[in-house]
Amino acid sequence: HFFPRNELLLHLKTYNIYYEGQNLQLRHREEEGELIVEGLLNISWGLRRPIRLQMQDDNQRIRPPPSSS
Repeated sequence: HFFPRNELLLHLKTYNIYYEGQNLQLRHREEEGELIVEGLLNISWGLRRPIRLQMQDDNQRIRPPPSSS
């Protein structure tokens, strides 16, 4: 889904007002005409398990380190 830049920045401003004073605020900057958003993003989708982000493509998965317990 494509958002116009000004609409996205408005949503970022609203998000940052909600999380004011916390480490969840998002920063944005422009680099070579591209909008870059940085920060921690807390997403809740009603899932029963945490979402795991991949570091590599499906052919080269990184295995988690063995548990210390």
